[in-house]
Amino acid sequence: MRVNLFQTIARLSEARPQQSVQPAASEPVQAQAPQPPSVPDVVAQYFTDSFEAVDATSDVIKQTKDANCGAAVATLLSPTAGKDSVAAAKKMDSLESRFTDGGGTTPEELAKMFAHEGLEVKKGTSNFDMPSVNEALARGQKAVVQLDTNRLATGVDSKVAGGSHWVVVDGMDDQGNYQVKDTNTGSKYTVSGQQIADAVGSAWELHQGGGMLVVGDPQTAMDEGTLVEKSALHTDALGNTDGGGSRARGSFGRESS
Repeated sequence: MRVNLFQTIARLSEARPQQSVQPAASEPVQAQAPQPPSVPDVVAQYFTDSFEAVDATSDVIKQTKDANCGAAVATLLSPTAGKDSVAAAKKMDSLESRFTDGGGTTPEELAKMFAHEGLEVKKGTSNFDMPSVNEALARGQKAVVQLDTNRLATGVDSKVAGGSHWVVVDGMDDQGNYQVKDTNTGSKYTVSGQQIADAVGSAWELHQGGGMLVVGDPQTAMDEGTLVEKSALHTDALGNTDGGGSRARGSFGRESS
């Protein structure tokens, strides 16, 4: 839930206790109660909490438009696309213009992007299927997840829709949390599997579509047309909702190194 910054500042100003008159010099000074943070401190903390700078050393590319997270994810996973900012931006623009109308990326469109980049969609589910994800990760594959960003960000079923957004899950930490690579901020972070599953459930409730695609290299060489045909067997489970970008906070979990 987004905090109204100005109401917060007003409440802090009203609640700030008045300073007492100092006693005569000969009397000991009484210890003062802790003061609320000053208004500038509140403003600084607000922006620190809400917007986090992209890590210049991150291996996650950042999407270039509000609605091209699908093209950004395909570029991120492509074995041939350049990952420097200029090459990545050109690849994203090329994929977006070729496979979408510019308003986001459906599961079918994203699968076609993967096929164009030589990748195979091996499985599609309407939920975040953790056993399947764990098996895929053990094989060196990735899970590409369509979810609601507000639910992922807060973990709370607020019924307020964030963006329908594509993210990549490509690892786990020692506590069993999943590493998410998010092109909205060009960052990676970890969240629990249950929180991702809940965010997919909210995507169905609020956006009428969501789920995950397991993506990896084909076992044998296939042309783009064959990869598209094989991918088409798995995309219907996710519906036909465009995934575009995040309208939630910039960081949803513990930052990964």
